[in-house]
Amino acid sequence: MSGTRRTRRARGRGLRAPCGSGFTLLVLALLTGCGAGESAPQKPAAASAPPSGVALSPEQVQALGIRTEAARAADYEASATGFGVIVSLETFAQAYAEVATASAAAAQSTAALARARSLASGEDAAVSQEVLDNAASKSAADQAALALALRKSEAVFGVHTPWRSAADLKRVLDRLAQGHTVLARVTFPLGALPQGQATEITLARIGRRAQGWHTRVTWPAPADPALPGRGFFALLDGSDLLQGEHVMATTAVGGHLSGVWVPQAALLLSEGDSWVYVGSAGGPYVRVRVEPNRPDAGGYVVASGTGIAPGQPVVVSGAGLLLSRELNPAGSGGG
Repeated sequence: MSGTRRTRRARGRGLRAPCGSGFTLLVLALLTGCGAGESAPQKPAAASAPPSGVALSPEQVQALGIRTEAARAADYEASATGFGVIVSLETFAQAYAEVATASAAAAQSTAALARARSLASGEDAAVSQEVLDNAASKSAADQAALALALRKSEAVFGVHTPWRSAADLKRVLDRLAQGHTVLARVTFPLGALPQGQATEITLARIGRRAQGWHTRVTWPAPADPALPGRGFFALLDGSDLLQGEHVMATTAVGGHLSGVWVPQAALLLSEGDSWVYVGSAGGPYVRVRVEPNRPDAGGYVVASGTGIAPGQPVVVSGAGLLLSRELNPAGSGGG
C-alpha cells in the first residue's frame, strides 16, 4: 500500500517536472493559451495616410500635359426640374370671353331686377307682380350662368388664380395680348417637390446656357391625366417667350449653400471616392476628396472648407497620371 502511494506521489511530482513528455507539452500549451490574454496588446492597423501630393517640375508638367482651371466661388440651391409650355392666348381668351359674357348678362339682369322692385312697390306700382317675378327669375338664371363660367375657368386654370373677378381677368388678358406677360403651365415629376409646392419658378428655353426668367406669381394647376406629375401655372413678365413654346422650369427645393465650383473634368474616381487634384504656386498637386452631389452648369459645387479655395487651380487634364505617380512613385520615375 505504501508503495502504491509513493508511486502516485511520484507521478504527481512528475507533472510539475520539466520533461519532454506529452503531458508536459499539453500543460505548457494550456498555460500559454491562458496567458495569451495578458500578453502585450497587438498594434492597431495603420490608418491610411492622407494624400501627400505630387511635386512636378515645370518640364514634367508640360510633358505630362497637366492642365488646370481655376475654381470659383459659387452658391448652390437644390432644385427640381420640370418642363412646360407657354399657354396660347386663344385658350385664355376663350375662358375670358365666357366669363365676361356671363358677367355682363348677370349685371344687366341684376339692375333690371332692382328697377322692377322699385316700380312694383307702393300703392302706385307701375309694374305687376308677374313682371317682378320674371325679372327675379332672369337675374337668378344669369347669376347661375356666371357661376358656371367661373367654374369652367377654374377647371382649366385652377381655383387659386391671381384674378378674382372678370375685371382682374380682363387686365391679365390685356397684358397677354400686348405681349407684356406670358402664362406657362409646367409639370414637375412625381416626388420631385418634397413640400409639394413651387412658390417661385424660373422658366428658360430648352438648351444649354439659355436665358432664364424668374416669377413668384404661381399657383397649382389641375391634374393633367396625360402628364403625371405636379402641375403649376406661372405668370411671367418681361420675357420674349412665344405662345406654344416649350420651356424648362426649375424651382428651389433645398437650403442654400455657399461653396466652390469645380469643373466636371476635374473629378477623378479612386478608392471608391471622388477626388480633385489642386495645386498652388511652386507646391505639389494635392488630392482632395469631394462629394459630387451638387451638379451645377457642367461642374459641381463643393462645400467650403474641403480643401479647395476660390481661385485655386484644379487639374482638369492629366489627373490620372498624377494619381499613378502618387500611388507608385518608383514605377513612374519618382515624384
